[in-house]
Amino acid sequence: MAPRHILDLSVEEQRSFIDSFDMVISDCDGVVWLLVGWIPGAGEAINALKNAGKSVKFVSNNSFRTDDQYMEKFDHIGAINVQHDDVVHPVKSIVRYLHKHKPGKRVYSLMSLEANETLRKHGIEYESLQIKEHLTSASLVNYLAIERTVDAVLFDIHLDMSYVELAKAIRHLQLNENCQLIAGGTDVIMPLAENLNVPGFYDFLQHVKRYTNRESISLGKPSPILGDMLKEIYNIQAPERCIFVGDMLVQDIQFGKSCGFQSLLVLSGSLTKEDMIAAPPEAQPDYYADSLADFIELFKNVQR
Repeated sequence: MAPRHILDLSVEEQRSFIDSFDMVISDCDGVVWLLVGWIPGAGEAINALKNAGKSVKFVSNNSFRTDDQYMEKFDHIGAINVQHDDVVHPVKSIVRYLHKHKPGKRVYSLMSLEANETLRKHGIEYESLQIKEHLTSASLVNYLAIERTVDAVLFDIHLDMSYVELAKAIRHLQLNENCQLIAGGTDVIMPLAENLNVPGFYDFLQHVKRYTNRESISLGKPSPILGDMLKEIYNIQAPERCIFVGDMLVQDIQFGKSCGFQSLLVLSGSLTKEDMIAAPPEAQPDYYADSLADFIELFKNVQR
């Protein structure tokens, strides 16, 4: 069955739709806001869902914000009572994985300054490079020297990523066959601002994998490991009573469906209705909406 717009449902169908889920898990960038800019009505829609008794959580592939910076953005849009624990992003998933599988181990971080600060706060010893000087071939050799091995290389969205950082990550993996490659956000496209989509970090990760002949452990969407983590973190016993809201087909919709969640695509990010219709069945949402703000109208309809 083709996806239906939530406002094209009959009033009775809208009531049944609202009654079909207890928890909403939503992406952030492209759904709640843009990387640069805002989506009208998103905060009001979140509050309306909470007022209707729904539990609302957020899962992002973006770790270049701290938890406090996430809270500032929720405050800006007027979303009420969003807590740090309501938001999961890749560095949180990575920390959880490291504590469970590599406790006390040293890692190399190819992640943002904000993500590194999260590592530090959680007691994870990490190595990273922040090169400001002009590089020559001689200084590059010095930076690529391995003084201490690491047990994992952490890869995530990192807007300041440099060639030498990437090269040292590859070097660590090449010299230690037991070193794992652990990846967070690997989106192909990032919706930066209205009508401005930029390349994501997927191809940088492929570069690392190609030169190291190493597969990555993925802990961002659409990783099944992340799906299991979410069910554990939020004690999701009946996944069919949860709806996943996103603006991407693979990272959000296919991910949500693979977890057994219902799925809703919003067109406020990087995709169009035509993209949705052309998607393969496994990436087709159950429902779609122009934006999260359509929930405001939906609740008005069912309360009449």
